[in-house]
Amino acid sequence: MQLRHLQHLIALAEQGSFGRAAQAVHLSQPALSRSIDALEQALKARLVDRAYGTVRFTQAGELVLARARELVADARQIQQEVQQLEDLSLGSLAVGLGPFAAGTLGRSALSLMTRQHPRLRVRMEVADTATLCERLHRRQLDLFVADTRDLQAQSGLTLTRLPDLPVAFFVRPRHPLLDTPGKVTLAQVMEHPVAGPRLPIEVAALFERQLDHRGDRGVFNLTCDDLGTLRHLALTANAVILAPHAPHAPGLDAETEALVPLAVTGLSRMRTHYSLVTLAGRTPSPAATVYARLVTELMDPFQRGDGG
Repeated sequence: MQLRHLQHLIALAEQGSFGRAAQAVHLSQPALSRSIDALEQALKARLVDRAYGTVRFTQAGELVLARARELVADARQIQQEVQQLEDLSLGSLAVGLGPFAAGTLGRSALSLMTRQHPRLRVRMEVADTATLCERLHRRQLDLFVADTRDLQAQSGLTLTRLPDLPVAFFVRPRHPLLDTPGKVTLAQVMEHPVAGPRLPIEVAALFERQLDHRGDRGVFNLTCDDLGTLRHLALTANAVILAPHAPHAPGLDAETEALVPLAVTGLSRMRTHYSLVTLAGRTPSPAATVYARLVTELMDPFQRGDGG
């Protein structure tokens, strides 16, 4: 039994004769008759009495006709809903973001998704990379974006490297360090509160090498993974913060617009190491595909060298 056989049965009921039904479904009359025969053979029941040139449905035929109308309507609804998923007027997206990815490109990508697809249901989760991996393996996330330098090799994951974002120290406008001629030294930076996130191992080692002559403290005396809080510290507590340059959606202000990048000796080429992480072998949803494309497009200026 096939869906088209049920569609032909419905046409026969609506048109009242094999000739008119065949014309309605663009078949020859013998072909339509064979289709009804095939349905009857599949169900092992007579559905239509064909006596005297009229069409009369048997009791079994009336039962099948009623269910056929439901099934064909359901099939049509499925087609519509799949198309709505493709159009992103239906469906959902669960995306994970590392703390700094959330504060920079995550907000801009979410803004674009919301403006372009306002009916899509989106859930954004911010967590460390290990937690995001666990959520992804449990199918609680469609994908996540995070710094993957410290991510242990895991089977079942696909990592797509994204363009690197420049990372710099930022200060508020009119910060005293901005009056320093040329580049400032790390020692001069450390005369002020210095705030930043938990660092990947290799980045932390870089700062340790810069401080081999100092043992009284590390570079950062304030550690925080929330970019909004770091920006608040820079603007209100005279702190120097470490942050990526933030890609932003057209028409929106950049997150670092109110802050000024600070050139520091020996630390001018710091970069992020973001990857887009998905489950290997899993077909992404239409929403996940669009989100991944938006993230890549947001970071594309940095890949071309326009954003540094």
